[in-house]
Parts: sequence; structure tokens; C-alpha cells
Amino acid sequence: MSKDQNRDRALFLQADFDQELDAASALEAERLLSEDAGARGDRARLAALRESLRRHAPREAAPAALRARLHEQIGASSAQGARAARHRLTPPRTWGVYAASIAATIVATIGLQQLAEEIAAPDRFTPYVVAGHMRSQISGQPVDVASSDRHTVKPWLAGKLPLAVTVVDLAAEGFPLAGARIDIIGATPAPTLVYKRREHLVSVVELQPRSVNYPETPSLRIMEGYPVVVWKEKHRAYAAISDLSPAELEAFVAIFRQAAAKIESEPSLK
Repeated sequence: MSKDQNRDRALFLQADFDQELDAASALEAERLLSEDAGARGDRARLAALRESLRRHAPREAAPAALRARLHEQIGASSAQGARAARHRLTPPRTWGVYAASIAATIVATIGLQQLAEEIAAPDRFTPYVVAGHMRSQISGQPVDVASSDRHTVKPWLAGKLPLAVTVVDLAAEGFPLAGARIDIIGATPAPTLVYKRREHLVSVVELQPRSVNYPETPSLRIMEGYPVVVWKEKHRAYAAISDLSPAELEAFVAIFRQAAAKIESEPSLK
């Protein structure tokens, strides 16, 4: 592989890691990771680097003196007052003053950008869903209660969480219920149903609709190499994740939604 090819490959993997690829490119990245041990190693190093930066390079708050200066300047009630304040408090302009001004601009910009991302990002909690699924695969215990009977799973969840969980039986459609577990999404416990498909597992996490910005129409995205489908119903929001193909996962979601809607319309079946 040439130097240019190595560079392009590294950029491609970096874009996938940052979730910047379109759906077709993300699937190509998934194929590359499944077939190329070197690519998986590169991905692992990126993940280790991100974790190291998060642990050892935390965000720093703006100095108190800088905050005080900004408040004072913003609070000037008139041009005359502002000129007087500058005359009294501002030393002759030096490179240090310019640097402080630039730093203040950067701090404000980063803060606004982070706030906008927190409010608008539809995938704010989805990484926790992915992490819960991955953890269940690694631990070898994908469920806390193992049962194919919805009348066993639903009471178990009801005893752990203060909400009524919709549990559907999809065995006839080729997705038998394996059981359930409770994942921590952000800082909130969330019920997770687990279904089987051949040797694969599908995790379906139920979230509070007010806490996520999911679309009403199921939307597919690839995260950490897994296809994830997210959507919002009237009173609930869901994220489904599996190592099935994206098409199979989307088919599962369609079946799940139809069965859940039937249960919701027939209270006696809940």
C-alpha cells in the first residue's frame, strides 16, 4: 500500500470513528473493520486516544478574573461609562491583552457550541445504548432475566422501574424474546428487551421521549460498527441495536412497532 493510500485509509477510519460518514460509506467502513485486523487495531488506538484525552485533558473553566472583566464590560450602560471603565481599568494594549481577548472569544464559542450540541444532537444518548449492548456481548450475560415469556419479563421490569414497559412476543416472526436487562443511559436506568435472531441478539432500549430528540420515523445510523435504529412513538422513544445487517434490523423494527402498536391499542393485552 502506497503512502497516499495509507493516508487516505487513516482519514477514512478517522471519519468513521467521528461518525462523519454517510450511510453507504459507514457500511464500507464496517466491512473494512470486519475483514482487516489492522483496521481494527487502528480503531482501537483511536478509542484509546479519545479515552486518554477525556481522562487527562479535561475542560478548563475560564479564570475568575477573565469572567469578571467580561461581566464588567458587558454591563457598561453607556458609551461614556464604557470609555470611563476602559480608562480606569484597561492597561495599555499589549499582546497579552489581545491574547486574553482571543481566549475569551474561544471560551465563549466553545461553550455555545457545546450547549447547542447538547440541545440539538439527536444521538446524545445513543452512545450509551451502544455501550450497553457492547458490554452485554463482552460479559456473556446479555440479560438480567432470561425468559421467552413476556408475562415473566414484564413483571420483572415493573418491579425494578417506575414505568410500564411494552413487551412484545415476536417468536412467530423469527425474533424470539430472550429476556431483558436494565441499562444505564446517561444517569437513568432504562429497560432493555433482548431478542434473538439465529446467533445474533437485538437490544431494544426504551427511553423517555422528552429526553431524546429522535424522529418519529425510524432512522438508521452506524455507531461503533453497529447499525442502530432510533425512533419516537407518542409516549415512548426507542433505540434498537444489533450486529445484524442494517436491512434485517430495520425489518425487525417494523415488526416490533406493529406488534407494540397492537398491544397499545388493546389494554387487556398489556
